[in-house]
Amino acid sequence: MAKYTINIADIEAALLSLGGDAKAKQIQDKVLAMFCNGVFPENYQDQKSFRQTIQRKIEDYCPQAKGYDSSKKEGKFLRVGHGQYRMAAGYFQTESLAIEEVPEAEDYVEGATKKIFVNYYERNPQARKKCIEHYGIKCVACGFDFELAYGEAGKGFIHVHHVVPLSEVRTSYVVNPIEDLRPVCANCHAVIHRTLPALTIAELQGALGSSGPSSE
Repeated sequence: MAKYTINIADIEAALLSLGGDAKAKQIQDKVLAMFCNGVFPENYQDQKSFRQTIQRKIEDYCPQAKGYDSSKKEGKFLRVGHGQYRMAAGYFQTESLAIEEVPEAEDYVEGATKKIFVNYYERNPQARKKCIEHYGIKCVACGFDFELAYGEAGKGFIHVHHVVPLSEVRTSYVVNPIEDLRPVCANCHAVIHRTLPALTIAELQGALGSSGPSSE
């Protein structure tokens, strides 16, 4: 395997594909699968050093870590157990935005990269709103309704799944909120991305033994 430099954008993509909560070993394996063809890069001494580098970079963005400075780095992750990390709640703020009307003919650009310290994939909240307006707030795979289950705390909450993951697109593209996006619950979203390539909604519904309210 050629040289590869672990970076925070790839760690975020890997953790998101794992459902936003995973152990360092799982994150390591996902980074390897997504960005290194499953082979440890030659510029890391061994598996342990590769994983330790990932943990160190996560800790740099973890408010619980000693020496964390919020004026220099965003709190992207939370340490929720020994060697286990979760995306910070703020990362998912757009999940609870109210649905708004968006003009039918409007295009939504997804995946454009911005240069800060590393590249990260943009997500267009307007495309998310248009997707939910079309499909509703329930999971299209299993029918789960967060508000029905959790009351006010779950109102308006749902993940939006990209049929083609942004981490695979790796460029800017015009997303169609109806064709390219689907609202899914956190559990279904995590399971979808447990395999490479990711499961389709239809495949997940088959695993659930459910036809679901929508299919690809």
